[in-house]
Amino acid sequence: MFTKSSKVWVLLLLFLQLVVVGCGAGNSTPTIGSTSANITPTTSSESNQNSQNTSSNLKQVTLALGYIPTVQFAPYYVAQEKGFYKEEGLNVKFNHGIISDLIKMVGTGKIPYGVASGDEVLVARSQGVPVVYLGAYFQKYPVVLITRSEDHITDIKQLKGKVIGVPGQFGATYTGLLALLHSANMNEKDVKIRSIGFTQVQALERKQVDAVMGYANNEPIQLRHLGVKVNTIPVWEHLNLVSNGLITSQDKLSSDPQEAAAVVRATMKGLQYTIDHPEEAFQISLKYVPEAAQDKEIQMEVLKSSIELWQSQATKEHGLGYTDPNMWKTTLDFLKSIGLIKHDVDLSKVYTNQFVERSR
Repeated sequence: MFTKSSKVWVLLLLFLQLVVVGCGAGNSTPTIGSTSANITPTTSSESNQNSQNTSSNLKQVTLALGYIPTVQFAPYYVAQEKGFYKEEGLNVKFNHGIISDLIKMVGTGKIPYGVASGDEVLVARSQGVPVVYLGAYFQKYPVVLITRSEDHITDIKQLKGKVIGVPGQFGATYTGLLALLHSANMNEKDVKIRSIGFTQVQALERKQVDAVMGYANNEPIQLRHLGVKVNTIPVWEHLNLVSNGLITSQDKLSSDPQEAAAVVRATMKGLQYTIDHPEEAFQISLKYVPEAAQDKEIQMEVLKSSIELWQSQATKEHGLGYTDPNMWKTTLDFLKSIGLIKHDVDLSKVYTNQFVERSR
């Protein structure tokens, strides 16, 4: 069991973390959590017509990416710079920076689209926030436990009594640690959790902790470039939680499903283009993240590592952005087991794959 204090911290700060339109309103409401809906998707000819639109008659849309600009957001930058959003009749403005209550702001329509993780969406839904997950950005929950190779820690059970560094008792890294412990029938009392801020690389390099929680596409890459050999235990190999994806409000989805479909189509087109053309996508990203040019080798590794996390067997079968219904159940069951959610949540209202499958 997890302590009451840790539950409170995760619940209060979950929304500060983690790894989003338009051809006129439709009249029918899509069925969330299913792939069936009576709406007519925009055709290729309509998209081509939209590409002729000037900025004055494009739909103005805000997409809250959160955090700071990074190459991990390359698919969005590519969709913008290659004109994929404009082809859908959209003039998209990205909103970076940590936004308090982002999911609540999206759920209440103050921000039309954003990026959030599946666990965040489920917690918000359990609290009555009418937010809907439109399509996955990351296929794998990208958090990993990182240890020095010389310590030969390759199994979660070996962590008993070890000091594990986390930025704090909040966010995706802390949630990921709880997930790993849960998968091994352990809890936070079995280890020594130390809040170290965002100093995971330095803490592990200097042997101040036995392990740290970080992101598969970030800290391990930095450590290897510093000459530190590491082992990683990915959360997704033990408990594959639903990670970051596009979100909107139930009201937006009901009143304008065509716009939501357009956002998904253009974004997934940007995602596919980034996967197919990583070097070009990196160059495009420099417009938004100019400092990445100063550290190109590492930043390219970050992008290529991210590309691996954006794909899965499910995307091969169903297309980019698809989320497995079983992953939603796994995520919900886990959140209930650690006390973040007290009751069942109707998953049919939480997410939809319909726009993802139609964007193929």
